[in-house]
Amino acid sequence: MEMKSFIYLAVAGIIACTACGKSDHPNASPEKKEPINPSGQNSTITNSDTILNVTYETGTLNSGYPDIVATKATATDAVSLLSPGRSGNYAISHKVTLGNADYYSNEAYRSEADAININDALFFPGQERRYEFSLYLKDWEQWNAANPPYGDNIYQLKVSGGDPVPVRLLTKRHAIVVRYDATGNGIVIADFRSQINKWIDFRIDVKWTLDNTGYFKIYTKYQGEQDFTLRFQNLNARTFTGTQLANGQKGYIKWGVYREAGEDSNGNVILTDNVLTRVAYHDNIRIIKLN
Repeated sequence: MEMKSFIYLAVAGIIACTACGKSDHPNASPEKKEPINPSGQNSTITNSDTILNVTYETGTLNSGYPDIVATKATATDAVSLLSPGRSGNYAISHKVTLGNADYYSNEAYRSEADAININDALFFPGQERRYEFSLYLKDWEQWNAANPPYGDNIYQLKVSGGDPVPVRLLTKRHAIVVRYDATGNGIVIADFRSQINKWIDFRIDVKWTLDNTGYFKIYTKYQGEQDFTLRFQNLNARTFTGTQLANGQKGYIKWGVYREAGEDSNGNVILTDNVLTRVAYHDNIRIIKLN
């Protein structure tokens, strides 16, 4: 889809995958078509199963949810609305420029939205959820092999309190990869360059557990495709990485752009990427109850 026009809204301050070679993870999956609900439960999803549905059709940065934070970066163009969106009139755009303090928040160069303050959108052990979102890598400049591989997070299923991130998607070299728990990683899309400036639909099914009975499965659907394709799965795994539930720890979603910058021995940021500015669009961010 070609973007037609941008509606920029100024915003006040409100609001890491290893080198991506072939994954040797035992649960990595070949690309294949899967039924809509691979868990075999709730084969018919109804509107009442939708917990969160962020479409931006309200024409506002919080999509009509007062508790959604659109960004905490202070740059006036760190977040904006654009038109058209994936399937409607609007979507959200996040922009980050390395080295510019106005795009630095929460100890990183990032501009991300989150739903941590929406109780129904949180996740905890024992739940089974489907997470969907659409992504558009706007004019995404290619990685230069003369530079170290760089990571740009585009979607996160996080836990509060600083524990390892359960599941996050990021670009690395020319791939979209998943990093999970403290050390797990895998390839979701081996080469996304043909999908730059096109919408990609993502689906992540997760059973949140504190033991090895959990799983997550990641699917994609390109523009013009009718079915989702299973890209990666992690089975028989502990998926909720939090260790502080007794202290009110919770799981929540984030979407936008979070850029990983290195540091020297003095803690100064090393701008190793050949591309200083990244822009990503997101739309149709949904959470669906599977169990």
